[in-house]
Amino acid sequence: MLNRIKRAVKRVLGMPTKEASALSQVKQYRQWGAVIGEDVDLIECSCNWKDATCLEIGNHVTCVYTHFLTHDASLKKFIGNDCNKIGRIVIGDNVFVGLKSIILPNVHIGNNVVIGADSVVTKDIPDNSVAVGNPARVIMTCEDYINKHKKRMEENSELVYWNTNRYEMKREELEVFNQKIDGEMVYFLEKEE
Repeated sequence: MLNRIKRAVKRVLGMPTKEASALSQVKQYRQWGAVIGEDVDLIECSCNWKDATCLEIGNHVTCVYTHFLTHDASLKKFIGNDCNKIGRIVIGDNVFVGLKSIILPNVHIGNNVVIGADSVVTKDIPDNSVAVGNPARVIMTCEDYINKHKKRMEENSELVYWNTNRYEMKREELEVFNQKIDGEMVYFLEKEE
């Protein structure tokens, strides 16, 4: 009986419960108060449940092992009174955030943006950009990034693999495949039926 009361109190307060952890991260973050669009993949991301109310994610977004940090407790020990700085994180539409990136408070990431792996996003990233590093900085437009790879695929058809499933390859085929691509970045595409 006591456990049922605890779960009910947690649900009312919006705190995480064991049931909530079984939900997808998108559903869980929405439950915590985040505003999240459609076709969003949050893969092993992290956000303090109390801070999810300061998180807004647009449509067609993928984040991989991303940490959304909407608060900064650096003043807590110096000012006391549980002092935290809080800032919103807003991510636009058509955004990819690479593995193990951190997005700090009060950051807006525009539409059509790629954030490279291990980036620390400390300031706003404009629309149509590719940003990488610590701190993340814009290195090219998203259009240039896409065109660069499209051109590479057109000029090097041997680097393009259509409807290839590595998990279905026999051991010998996989060894040949891995030797063939060693030192090369290749592309896996699926033909739409």
